[in-house]
Amino acid sequence: MCQNCQEVTEQLSININLFFEKLATGSNKKILSDLDKKIICQSLLGYSRQQIANTANLSEQNIRDRLSKYIYPRIAETLQVEQEQIAGNWVVILNFLLEPNNIYKLNPPPQLNTALPAIMQYRFILCPSPIIAFSFGDVPHSCRKCCNDNFQGSFGRQIFIYPPNQEIVQFQIEGTQFYQKGLYYQALKCFIWAWKKEIEVYKFGNPEVLIYINNCLIEYKQSLLQTRNIKIYPLAVVVPFHHNQGHVAAEILRGIAQIQLQVNLPIFEKLSLNKEINLDDIKPDIFFNLNNTDSQLVLKILVVNDQNNLYDPYNQTAENLANLAPQLNLIAIIGHYSSEMTKKALSFYSQNSLVLVNSSSTSNELSHLSRGKSLSFFRITTQDSVSAASLANYLLAKFSHQSLKKVAIIYNQNSTYSTSYKNSFKEYLAPHKKEFTFLKECGYISENYYQIQDYLERINKDSVDIIIIIPDGGIEPNSLNNSGLISRLNLHKSLIAGSATFYQENVLHWIHEQNQYNQNNQEQCQIIACIPWHINSRENGCNSNNLLSQQFCQIATQLWGEENLTWRSATAFDSVLIIFRMLEKYQIQDNQSLLIHINQYFKEQRKQIQGVTGIIEFNENGDRLHPPSEIVGVKWNAKQQKWQWNII
Repeated sequence: MCQNCQEVTEQLSININLFFEKLATGSNKKILSDLDKKIICQSLLGYSRQQIANTANLSEQNIRDRLSKYIYPRIAETLQVEQEQIAGNWVVILNFLLEPNNIYKLNPPPQLNTALPAIMQYRFILCPSPIIAFSFGDVPHSCRKCCNDNFQGSFGRQIFIYPPNQEIVQFQIEGTQFYQKGLYYQALKCFIWAWKKEIEVYKFGNPEVLIYINNCLIEYKQSLLQTRNIKIYPLAVVVPFHHNQGHVAAEILRGIAQIQLQVNLPIFEKLSLNKEINLDDIKPDIFFNLNNTDSQLVLKILVVNDQNNLYDPYNQTAENLANLAPQLNLIAIIGHYSSEMTKKALSFYSQNSLVLVNSSSTSNELSHLSRGKSLSFFRITTQDSVSAASLANYLLAKFSHQSLKKVAIIYNQNSTYSTSYKNSFKEYLAPHKKEFTFLKECGYISENYYQIQDYLERINKDSVDIIIIIPDGGIEPNSLNNSGLISRLNLHKSLIAGSATFYQENVLHWIHEQNQYNQNNQEQCQIIACIPWHINSRENGCNSNNLLSQQFCQIATQLWGEENLTWRSATAFDSVLIIFRMLEKYQIQDNQSLLIHINQYFKEQRKQIQGVTGIIEFNENGDRLHPPSEIVGVKWNAKQQKWQWNII
C-alpha cells in the first residue's frame, strides 16, 4: 500500500483500496493509475493542487486535467451524482466515504439513520440536503388499491428533503410519525423545531417543512376552520426529486410554500392561533397579505414525487393523482416539470376535470393540444418558440456586423422539449446565413461521457464561436451532467448559450472549478441562458415597478436567501396565484367548478391578473400571452468572491 493510501486508512478510517476497486468497475473499467490513486489520497488528506503537483513533479495544469478527465467522472459515477457536485469539492467526497451506511468507513459507529427502515436509508444528495423516498404517504388505505406501489405523495406523513444535520432529521422524522398517527399538534411542533433549527444552521428554510407546518395547522384546527366557514382547498404539486439531486424540486417548492404561507397566515392570525402556537416562528419580519377580497380560505398542499421517467409506458404518477383526486378533494394540480411528463399527464387530468397549471414545461408540442385537453391546461412559463426567439435576437444584436459565426447545437434528440427548442432556434436564425453557419449538431447529450467529449473537442478544433446547450428536463440523467463538459473548453474563445434547463447552480460550480486558479478569466467567462424571470429583472424583478414582484422578493429573501431564488420559484408561485385568484373571486366547490370558472375568466373573457413574472393572460390553447423572457449571464461577483447568474 502506498504511503498516502496508508495515511488515508489510518487517519480517516477509510477503506481506500475498496474505493479504488469500485472506481474501476464503472463504465471505464481501467485500473486506476498509481498517479491517480496518489492524487485522490492527497486530495482527501487536504493537499492543495499545487502541493500535489509539487510532490508528483508535474504542473498544476496536469493535475487539473487528470482530475477533470479521469478522476472526477469515475467518482461521480460511483457516488451516483453529477460531476459538478463533486468536482473540486473533496468535502462532499469525504463525507460520502465516511457515511456509516456506506461500505467504505472502517468500524462505523452507530448513527441516527441506522435505526431507520431500510427504505429510508437510501439517500439522494440535495445540496445541502439529501432526499428520502417513501411510498403511498397520505394516500388513504381505502383507495391504495388504485395506486401503483411506487406512488409517492405526502401532506406531512413522510419527508422527501432532509439535511445532513442529525438533530434536524430527528425533528422531521418525529413530525412525520406524529402526523401518521393523527397527532397534528405534536407533528406541528416537531416541524416548527426542524424549521427553526435549519434556519439557525443553514441560514435558510426547507420549503417542504414549511408546507407541512401549514398543513398541520389546518389539520389541528380543522373543526374551528369549518365552524368559521373557512374553506380548505387541497392542491397537489408534482416535482422531480430525483432530478439534479433535488435542486429543481426544492426551487419549485420554495414558490409553492411561500404562496401557501402568504395565503394561510392571515387566516391563522384571525383565528388567534398565536395564543397556542407562536406564528412568529414562521412569519417573516416583512410580510404582505395576498388577499384581494374578504374571502376566507386556506390552501393545503400535497407534495408528490414524479419519477420523470421518459420510458414509462404511461405516467403512473398522473394516473394515480387523477384516481385519488375525489378522495383527497384535490381541486387542481401544479406540475409536471418536464414537457414529456406534462403531455402524458394531461391525458389523465383532462378526463377527470382537473386543472393542470404548469410552471416549467416549455415544449411547443403543448401549444397544439386537442381542444378537450387544452381546457385543463394553463402554462405560466415561456414556450420554446418565444424563448428561442429571444435568445436568437440577443445573438443577432451581439454579433451583427461581425464576421461569420460558427454555431454548434448540443441537445437530446430523445426529448421533445430539447428537440422543440433546437428547431425553434434554428428556424429563427435560418434567414441570417451571412451572420451564422451551423456546424454538425450533437443530439446525444444524454449518451456516454466520452462521446460528448469527442464532439466538444471536434467543434473546438473547428473554431466554434457559439455553443447552444439544451439539456432535457431530467428525463435522462446524463443530460445535465454532460453539459459540464463545457469546462473542458477554452471559454474565452466561445460563447456558451443555454435554454432555461441550463440555468442551474451546477454551472456556477463548473466555472468555479475552471477558474479558481486563474484570476485573469474572471472577466472573460461567457456563459448565458434565456429564462422566464430573474430577481434582478428590469420589468419584474425586486427593483422593478411590479409591486407584487417586489413583495415576493422581499419575503423570499427572508425565507430562502436571495441566492436560492430562481425562475422556477417565481413561476411556481404564479401557478398557485392564478388558482387562488379564482378561489377568492368565485364560490368554487370542487375541481369541476374551478375548471369552468378559470376557463371562462382567462380564455373566454380574456381577463388578466398581475403576477410576480408579469401580467398573466392566456390564449385558448393555454399558452400565456406575451410571456416574459430574460437573458442572464454568469458573472463574477468581486464583493462576494463567487460566480453568479445575473441580468445582462
